[in-house]
Amino acid sequence: MSNTPATEINAKALSLISHKFKTPLSIITGYTQAVLAQTNKEKFSPFTTKALEEINLQGEELSKLLDKLMAFNQVLSAKQEGIQKQEVLLKPLIKQCAAKAIEQEKDVFSVTTADADATKKGTFIEIDCPENLAVHGNEEMLRLCIKELIANAIKFNNKLEKIIKVQGTNHGDCISISVRDYGTGIRPHDVERIFDVFYQVDDDFTGQVNGWGLGLSMVQQILDLHNGSVSVVSDRGLGSIFTVNFPTV
Repeated sequence: MSNTPATEINAKALSLISHKFKTPLSIITGYTQAVLAQTNKEKFSPFTTKALEEINLQGEELSKLLDKLMAFNQVLSAKQEGIQKQEVLLKPLIKQCAAKAIEQEKDVFSVTTADADATKKGTFIEIDCPENLAVHGNEEMLRLCIKELIANAIKFNNKLEKIIKVQGTNHGDCISISVRDYGTGIRPHDVERIFDVFYQVDDDFTGQVNGWGLGLSMVQQILDLHNGSVSVVSDRGLGSIFTVNFPTV
């Protein structure tokens, strides 16, 4: 596999871009939300309301992309400066990451129970991890890694009911965390490149998915920082299993 070295990207430039965009985007989304809150009082036309909603939606999408860019830059800086490690319990960390990943997609995912015959909709994350399972690593980097894998499992899944299974296992010589989804799966020629910086799977297969193509490259960089590895097994139409492995101390 031929990955583009992350060191080729200027960390200072990424940091500058991120911070320059953050304030204008906050103003755009903040003001559109404030105006939309007045729709009942102001009685906007349907076109105006729709336009404001779309501006707000796209502003929020850009904010998410910007957060990803800032996270990636954080990992680049860690590779240059080094990280501090400690024992990190995995189960509570996985729970936090799962809750955050669902929260970020709150406008898309919900559970409906009004009609017993209705199709079940929503995101359901099952966690199977021993209470005392821990990894010697940097908690913030591990959080970025696990959250990215769970968020990807949600994003690249076009089913109404999205079931994600996260499992933590101690194999003796290593500790693994696997994230399984039952979504669209990944084509073999894409599997070869998904950890490359800026690489994105074609939209005509997964549906329109916005992003920088930085998430899985970031996961790879974080695993490098921990002397770990990441692998993926995927079947088209059946889903994918991403597994990260950390050496035991």
